[in-house]
Amino acid sequence: MWRSSPLLPFWPRRDRVRPVGVDYLTPSPKLVAGSSMRGVIGGVGGNPPPPALRNSNSNASSEITERQVIRTGSIEIIVSDPLQTAEQLRTLAVNFSGFVVSSSVNGSDEGTRFAQVSMRIPAEHFDEARAEVRKIAKTVEQDTIEAHDVTRESVNQEAALRNARGEEAQYLAILKRAAAVKDVLEVSSRLAEVRGRIDELEGDLQLLHHQVEMSLLTIAIRGIAVAQAFGLHWRPLYEAKASLRGALGGMTEYADDMVALFLNLPVIAI
Repeated sequence: MWRSSPLLPFWPRRDRVRPVGVDYLTPSPKLVAGSSMRGVIGGVGGNPPPPALRNSNSNASSEITERQVIRTGSIEIIVSDPLQTAEQLRTLAVNFSGFVVSSSVNGSDEGTRFAQVSMRIPAEHFDEARAEVRKIAKTVEQDTIEAHDVTRESVNQEAALRNARGEEAQYLAILKRAAAVKDVLEVSSRLAEVRGRIDELEGDLQLLHHQVEMSLLTIAIRGIAVAQAFGLHWRPLYEAKASLRGALGGMTEYADDMVALFLNLPVIAI
């Protein structure tokens, strides 16, 4: 109530931010006019925030129109002929407007042959391509997907690029007014440094957008290693790998249980 009293109409409030260089003892025209010093008991202002502050928050939120997510997937499949399957996957990448990043085939025997194909697929066709790969396979041993949100990184790089371009414009304006040779050389050196930083930021931002638009899909292809023993189908490699995977999973669960028990010892003691 004392703050809202008309006894001291020209005294600035502590919670009001003034621009740099303004005389704090000089009365503001809006304050002299009268009613902008209204408040409530306890010194908490009841007026809504200025329109500029509200608009700045809304503009900041509207800049991020959509999430920037990099999706990667890996599939491990078993087929009859890994070499033929690798050729089918190359054709599949072209059909989905993608391209093959790398492709390799190892082994001469069809039963032990191993192939790996990595391809870039447009993000909108990523799930369709995975479904087609699963149709080609006789058995799908592993299918994983990872998504990495790079929205903050993209926004930060765009902001840094805008600042660098603004700095470049300032150096160009200074260069036009420079008269001495020493000043021209110094400004030109700074300008070259800023332009190098702009090129680097543009390259990083372009690569980031390319990774968002084109998802990476890696397919590991194995042949069916089947040996006929006493009329039974024996798959030693597959069974050994499945057993090893189960053992590693059991060890991981055991380690997690031990960590949880150690962290809960104080609670148990109490």
